[in-house]
Amino acid sequence: MKELKQSETRIIKRSQINLNPINPKRHSDEKVKLQKKNLQKIGFLGGIVWNEKSRNLIDGHRRIKAMDLHYKYDGTSKTDYDVKVEVVALDDKAEKEQLTYMAVGNTKPDIDLIAGYISDIDYTNVGLDIGELNDILSINTEMPSQLDFVDDLLSPLPSFDEIETPSADEKTYDEKKEHMKAIKQQVRELSIERQQNEEAYITLSFSSYNAKEDFCDLLGISTDDKFVKGEDVLKLIK
Repeated sequence: MKELKQSETRIIKRSQINLNPINPKRHSDEKVKLQKKNLQKIGFLGGIVWNEKSRNLIDGHRRIKAMDLHYKYDGTSKTDYDVKVEVVALDDKAEKEQLTYMAVGNTKPDIDLIAGYISDIDYTNVGLDIGELNDILSINTEMPSQLDFVDDLLSPLPSFDEIETPSADEKTYDEKKEHMKAIKQQVRELSIERQQNEEAYITLSFSSYNAKEDFCDLLGISTDDKFVKGEDVLKLIK
């Protein structure tokens, strides 16, 4: 049987790595901070793919951004650090194809499977969004979810940093039930709080995508962002 070609594992300096300017994946600040938390707790597990020809990343942008936060990297030699990467040598076309494949190829989590062990873990450590969490709670047959209205109430979504979750180590059956109840109650409280404060939000609409793009460029935000602070808009007006 023909052997598959494999990448070369190498240690390089962060300064040798370019964040790919056309990376299709969008990583929010909250997701990057969660990645940083995971790196600090578990460590760096590898898997970053770097194209030696262009010095661009093909996969691993969120991990690099998180490590930048940890090491306080500012582009100088003083804050430079070592990174373990998988090295490939691809031309421009192949790089774009693999960059896209890595983004499009991302799989959605198996919610039914996670629902079976959600009470054994600290869900705030794994990056579940509020919609996925609500789906998991709805699937749980022992405690049917009463959070069908959550998605309508949250604008924007609450940060999981705001939620305190009981420890999930070695729980008894009753402790697992209480753990699930605590999760539901905490999410509900945050949802109600968001609903009570909903008058602090307004919605902007644009006649075209180009108009929206011009507005986002003015504020220095991505067109993929769903929310922007009104205070930031006021600063521009002033």
